[in-house]
Amino acid sequence: MEQKKKNEKDVLVVRDEKTGEISVVAGLDSKGYPKTAPAKAEHSQDFLRFDRHGDMVDNFFRNFYRQCKEPTRFGFYRVAADMADAVLPVIKDLLKDPAANAEMLAAHKVDTSEYRKQAEMENVKQESDNEPLKKTEEMEQKKEEQKQEVQQPQTAEAQDEQQPQKQEKPNLIADDQVDWNELLKCGIDKEKLSEKDLKALMNYGKTGLVTVKPTFGYESYELQARLSFQKMKDGKLKLTPHFIRNEPRLDIPHNGYTFTDEDKKNLKRTGNLGKVVDVADTRTGEMRQSYISIDRLTNEIVDVPADKVRIPYQIGQTDLTKEEMDILRAGLALPKEVTLSNGRKFQALLQVSAEKRDVEFVPGQRRQQQSQRQSKQQDNPDAQGQTQENGERQRRNRSWTNEDGSIRPISKWKDDLFNEQQIADYVAGKTVVLANAKDDQGQPCTKYLKFSHEKGRPLTYSQNPDLAQTVAPSNESRTQLAVNNEGKTNEATKHVKEPLQQGQTAPKDETQQKRQTRKSKGVKVS
Repeated sequence: MEQKKKNEKDVLVVRDEKTGEISVVAGLDSKGYPKTAPAKAEHSQDFLRFDRHGDMVDNFFRNFYRQCKEPTRFGFYRVAADMADAVLPVIKDLLKDPAANAEMLAAHKVDTSEYRKQAEMENVKQESDNEPLKKTEEMEQKKEEQKQEVQQPQTAEAQDEQQPQKQEKPNLIADDQVDWNELLKCGIDKEKLSEKDLKALMNYGKTGLVTVKPTFGYESYELQARLSFQKMKDGKLKLTPHFIRNEPRLDIPHNGYTFTDEDKKNLKRTGNLGKVVDVADTRTGEMRQSYISIDRLTNEIVDVPADKVRIPYQIGQTDLTKEEMDILRAGLALPKEVTLSNGRKFQALLQVSAEKRDVEFVPGQRRQQQSQRQSKQQDNPDAQGQTQENGERQRRNRSWTNEDGSIRPISKWKDDLFNEQQIADYVAGKTVVLANAKDDQGQPCTKYLKFSHEKGRPLTYSQNPDLAQTVAPSNESRTQLAVNNEGKTNEATKHVKEPLQQGQTAPKDETQQKRQTRKSKGVKVS
């Protein structure tokens, strides 16, 4: 009897809660994950057998919780080794829906809570013992990173400027890994994706809004969505559409976190939660410190672990202090005057965006500030009128530049259509001659157009701004613009009623000459 007791052995059935895969434990791999064998009788020789009354199973679970980074991902069930052939098919069938069959599985389920607690206590003690060493290592790492950051561009804009000097990194997803023909059935044509969208898609990022054509029943519908790839456990790629929602779902918990009234207000105002909170990993259930934001294109709520976001030392040409970096790292908004690499300066609100996985310029803050000023100046009509004018000017200015602050190309200015060279000159910040310009009286004249970084928009000039410091204005239009636009007086034409024409500095015909001469002599008034 005693001998039989000693020979009693169990095998462990493991269910991957992430994939639903059911198998039998065959050991532990180097990362602490269970090595598995198919839950079939023909693979019984690979099963790891545990003495039911020995220490082997305890050692297994202790090592498992010490090494595995996703322990909550797996559920374990005991099955008698000598009954495995008959019992495994039944257990496997029950584990297809463990929640519904919990009562029947209870006799086989392994309670691992004590192993988990023990591992957590050991980790806390170990971290406490290693804290001085860890801090020293972190300081050294930060110093090294800072050295590297000084040598490298700190923004996407700076990277773009140096792009010709470095080789472009290959995409994380190879083209042959994607079944484009299958995606074409959903209305996703590779050839119609923009270069930017395709780049994002092939690097596990999100595209912008694109049109997809899902089929429901026999009907196909056109919908707007952002697209992204997810890599499954078997290595295959899964296309995930992120459809537009009417509004973000803030009244229901997001991956284990419940939004407060203040949270909702922050998300609606800036699109970002404004702090770091515990969020459950959708694959493992593990709670992780994360940032939360709203995808402004789809109203989808997204999160990203805080340790996956790098806080830069520099934005454009503007350095960030340690205190400012700590503010951003905490998820808070940071008002900051920023100078881009092109020299443009502007007031920005910086904050970590979970959707972009980076520090962003929070959009819409100028409009919000404008609205606040308007509410304060409601009782002052003059001030209110000026505020509206400034707001309109700001809206116009935003259309002149790209998101990175670079000059947006234009193809015309009033009656002047630009050729390719003129467009290139304008984008490069050079002066463009307006051959078909008119003065305030509608008369043809020569003007110059150049983008002003200080004003954030293009400005017209009566003289070449590149030569204004050393060369006098163009003679052909100097007198004309001074009289017609600025209301100044030219002695030779001060009695001419008609607007001066291009190049005109004296009466143009006999009628104007007579009027000028008669008025110049004077008329006696009684």
